Amino acid sequence: MKNFKLLVILSGFLSALFRFGIFLLLGIILVVIGNAARAQICVAVGIAFIAFTFLASIYDVILMVHAMNTSDHPALADIRKAMESADSEAEMDKLMSQYGNDPGLIEARSARFYLQELLHEGCSFEDVIKAYESLGQNEETPPLEYSCITDEDGLMLFLTWSFDDRNGEYFQLRTCLSYDKPPKDINELKLLNDDKAKFFEAVRSSKGYGYSCDNEGRELKIYVEYTG
Repeated sequence: MKNFKLLVILSGFLSALFRFGIFLLLGIILVVIGNAARAQICVAVGIAFIAFTFLASIYDVILMVHAMNTSDHPALADIRKAMESADSEAEMDKLMSQYGNDPGLIEARSARFYLQELLHEGCSFEDVIKAYESLGQNEETPPLEYSCITDEDGLMLFLTWSFDDRNGEYFQLRTCLSYDKPPKDINELKLLNDDKAKFFEAVRSSKGYGYSCDNEGRELKIYVEYTG
């Protein structure tokens, strides 16, 4: 969901430009002809057409953003939900504005970027495990946690890395891969003790991992939460 809102606004602006494209084309033609014929009135009219195109497109985008923020239409509600979800850039920016100078958050944010480069929609939970193994390859005992939760919405598999804020709290980098609900609820929790290899072996031996091998992931989320 990187820069999701920006992409929506940009696509809306380009769409508006396309709709008003005839005025933009006429404006460019008039400016070219006016410059060639040294007809200032022609150039002025052309510039007016071009300016109208951009102003009309900007106004159209403003109306679109207003509708996104106020409309109860289900499609727009889904867009707002995506923008406000835990793994959105808006939530990451909110954390940065509150705790931007904290070394733990800076580490968590960098690690999040790293995972986002490795993991994409359609990946397996094995891909998530390998990404965390790669992330922690230079750490002897990274503060890792695996959890599997079944609720009314389905089954969710989490891998979490906790980054210390130096004040007894943590910025937790979570990767969640959700699945359809299994026939029987599965709830598990495993923490890394001393042996990193044994931790990942235990995750691969878990019931949640076994379920993930036989089923396709539904949704991937990579985000940072603060425990404070």
